[in-house]
Amino acid sequence: MAEVSYIRNPYPVPDVVREGVWLRRPVLGNKVSPKDRDWSAKLKAHERLFAHHTLNSIRKDNRLLRSQVPNDALDLALTTVYIHSKDTLVPKSYVLVQPETLGKRTWRVLKNQIEVSKTPDIPVTEDPVSLLVEKAECYRGPVPERRVHPSSVKLNISGPHSVQSNPGYSRKIDGTFYSI
Repeated sequence: MAEVSYIRNPYPVPDVVREGVWLRRPVLGNKVSPKDRDWSAKLKAHERLFAHHTLNSIRKDNRLLRSQVPNDALDLALTTVYIHSKDTLVPKSYVLVQPETLGKRTWRVLKNQIEVSKTPDIPVTEDPVSLLVEKAECYRGPVPERRVHPSSVKLNISGPHSVQSNPGYSRKIDGTFYSI
């Protein structure tokens, strides 16, 4: 399976094909093509501002028909990851969690980025002996942490009147000082 990475969208129109269908193409101007990567180099500042669309501006365009957008709170609640029959004793905030919060891909486009798929490199075959030696090595896991005995831990809260905090001003019952 090819790895997918995301890069900043170099085109004037965000890629919102997952969100809806274009009835007519967006207005970009005479000098701009939607598939031109170097579109901004040929334009003046005011033309560039007119031709460049953000996700918010393209969503408000009436030429984009967005049929999957929730219409009300019920539609939004039905798209959550919470399943009433399976999820028990979960926090109240989990009931409202959307799939995008957990990193799942849905119809929503959250950032103006495009997908770039990388084809996996074909590994160069090595000699079978070295591959066998690599597989035969023992697994060395993480070093276990040193266990501390409970009796060696100081559990008291240090304060100004503790014997350990200020030995010079603490006195025994007979009036003499404690020595350390």
